[in-house]
Amino acid sequence: MTVCMRLYLLVMIGLTSSCAILPDANPVIVNKYVLEYSTDNAGSVLPVDLPVMIVTVPRAHSGYNTTKVAYRKQLYGLSYYAKSRWADTPGRMLAPLMAEAMNDAGAFQAQYASPGALSASYRLDSELIDFYQDFTVQPSQMRITLRAQLVSLQDNRVLATQLFDVRETAASEDAYGGVQAANSATARLLLQLADFCKSRTAR
Repeated sequence: MTVCMRLYLLVMIGLTSSCAILPDANPVIVNKYVLEYSTDNAGSVLPVDLPVMIVTVPRAHSGYNTTKVAYRKQLYGLSYYAKSRWADTPGRMLAPLMAEAMNDAGAFQAQYASPGALSASYRLDSELIDFYQDFTVQPSQMRITLRAQLVSLQDNRVLATQLFDVRETAASEDAYGGVQAANSATARLLLQLADFCKSRTAR
């Protein structure tokens, strides 16, 4: 065996041995969070003669159609937490909660679905404009901005459009504080949204 071949074998054995004793890389733990809506009307039976409403999934503006948890530290900037994720995109999490809030208002039989999927009297469309934890103020705040449009499907007419801008102070300056504030802000947003729809369709 030549000297070069012996050196090559020694190097390969050394590399193999060092790889065997290196510790495994620690797995990155990603925390996942949800939006929830609690109500005292859970399980209540809705009257069968209530008008049916379709709630469509909010169209998310750029930066929010993702499961990443967004925050802002400077004007025009948008960043994301590395180890925190929403269980789904904010828009898809909001849609069933919006339908639930409409049902709790006692004026609709609401379901979230694609436009035209169900026979209904009304449709609630929306745009999710902002959904981030704002660190440009102290303490930080969760900001949710949603533009809602209520449509009468009987004559395909827009009944009303309104912009909702809800802010909730975070309990801590981290992702979980933002998540807690997001749930509180969502609850307030849903109540305002239900009142908006109910007042525009009062019979």
